[in-house]
Amino acid sequence: MRVGIDVRLLTGAYTGDRTYWRGLLTALGERLSPAEHRLVLFATRPIPAGTLPESPLYEPVVAPARSERLWSLLRLPKLARQHRCDLIHTQYTVSPFFTLPTVTTVHDISFLIEPRWFPLKDRILLRLTVPASCRRAKRVLTVSETSREDMIETLRLPPEKVVATPNGLPEGFYPIPKAEAQAWVRETYGIEPPFALAVGVLQPRKNWQLAIEAVYLAREEYELPITLVLTGKAGWARRELERAKQTFAPDGWLIETGYVPDEHLVWLYNAAEMLLYPSFYEGFGLPPLEAMACGAPVIASNGGALPEVVGSGGILLPPNEPGMWASAIHILLTNNAYREALSQRAIAQAQRFSWHTTAERTWQAYLQAVGCG
Repeated sequence: MRVGIDVRLLTGAYTGDRTYWRGLLTALGERLSPAEHRLVLFATRPIPAGTLPESPLYEPVVAPARSERLWSLLRLPKLARQHRCDLIHTQYTVSPFFTLPTVTTVHDISFLIEPRWFPLKDRILLRLTVPASCRRAKRVLTVSETSREDMIETLRLPPEKVVATPNGLPEGFYPIPKAEAQAWVRETYGIEPPFALAVGVLQPRKNWQLAIEAVYLAREEYELPITLVLTGKAGWARRELERAKQTFAPDGWLIETGYVPDEHLVWLYNAAEMLLYPSFYEGFGLPPLEAMACGAPVIASNGGALPEVVGSGGILLPPNEPGMWASAIHILLTNNAYREALSQRAIAQAQRFSWHTTAERTWQAYLQAVGCG
């Protein structure tokens, strides 16, 4: 079978979307025989060297675009026909001009669950394109059972059409001796321990103001000498975040690093006392999974699919109770036995997520989409 895949997200910065496509395609490459199948990888720019392993299974096609939207709408359907694809796999958007079966990945529909988490332009575009794309697709893939149930209920899709294909554990995240990791972070970023870490795009849905208030309360009420390191690329609507910084962290204990690459994140996770992840809603949540793989204690919200990911490997709390988060920070910093037990459970929980499982479920969805299974 010749499967066409829109891989434009592989050509950009390291993000959760890029991690998904890289993990999925690598696992498919290990599963499929090049003698029987081809993955035709469509992009507007070349895929950077080293992104995927060398394999005759992959057939890259670079087709530059002046407009990414017009490329998705018009050019990709034409390319799929020209390259004799049996199936096309996209993310979020399925053009009405496809004449072959389509599968689309929709990580979550948080833009419908709580529109205020998104800029108006994005909200309008997603509402116009995603529900219609899900109706056009033969199969809709999503990354958690929570997100699957949300789509079935909100978009009124047939249950058999929506398939949960949870993310696997990204490569490159593993335990490092704490002293070694802290020395690396001190030398590279000038950050002194102890610190709590928060990882993700700086946007309202991530609820970083709670992380700031929780660390403030841990410092004030429990007299803990801990700082907060906030790592992630700039998002939108920073007003609430800036207000929280001015109110709770005017004296410099909040450190913003901006975006950092994955090869730096593994050191930060290992050097941190814990990961704070207070997001209101997640379709999956890769940072908690990455942190758990490093053995870092995780305090996460109970919003969306985070309970599926974190399980018994972390502490789950409401995303609107900073006092509870401060208490959990205090426990992790003062109860070494509990902290060590949680660290071991975290490592075990992270190992449950495999890209090979993602690839197997995805391939079965492909077969169903073309009527072969």
